[in-house]
Amino acid sequence: MNELLKEDERLDELYRENMKIIQSRSVFSFSVDALLLANFTKISRQDRTIMDLCSGNGVVPMLLSHRTALPIDAVEIQEQLVDMAKRSFELNDKAGQLAMYNIDIKNIKEHFKHSTYDVITVNPPYFTNDQPLKVLGPHSIARHEVMIDLEGVVKAARYLIKNKGRLYMVHRAERSAEVIFCLMDNGFRIKTQQYVYNDPDSKNAMFVIVEALFHSQAYVDVLPPFYIYEAEDRYSKEMLEVYYG
Repeated sequence: MNELLKEDERLDELYRENMKIIQSRSVFSFSVDALLLANFTKISRQDRTIMDLCSGNGVVPMLLSHRTALPIDAVEIQEQLVDMAKRSFELNDKAGQLAMYNIDIKNIKEHFKHSTYDVITVNPPYFTNDQPLKVLGPHSIARHEVMIDLEGVVKAARYLIKNKGRLYMVHRAERSAEVIFCLMDNGFRIKTQQYVYNDPDSKNAMFVIVEALFHSQAYVDVLPPFYIYEAEDRYSKEMLEVYYG
């Protein structure tokens, strides 16, 4: 198993799914937001195609593959993360189900057909690039809008998604109004929305997770708050279910 690992890489557990994923602190390690996004995503019997944008080291496709046998495509711009993801897929015998592409999603039309996917998931870069970064490395590319911004991500999803298809996105709560406006401006309608808080005493939400339907007139269902922790820094019951089932 260790022969799959390169320098500065480690194997981490996805406990609920009984899988292992290759990670590297120097390049990228997934956070709780990816787990919450995958947990929030719905897959129905009518679905046939799934895409994960801004996929990083492929954690969301791996988590979803535990719940469905459908093929899942994924796109990531950073070559090193793509390599890590592909080795994780092989390690968990998922290479036949999961496909990772080293593509800049600004050029998505050159690689994929229009209106192809029933479900799209995305954990995009959160932070605007108002001030130029001193160092442009793997972490800054993953976290800041240096290679793609929110509008670019949504336009790529609009091109890929089928009519009435579903887009699932996690983003920073403080940008939730911008997320909703951008989605609606591109033909999406928010169907389900949930805010994520660190704990019940937190004044401000950390994340917002949305389910958006393409070309739909659905009304929004605002779910109760999701708390990562309860008292005394213990994981909440809901978070424990996300981790362990």
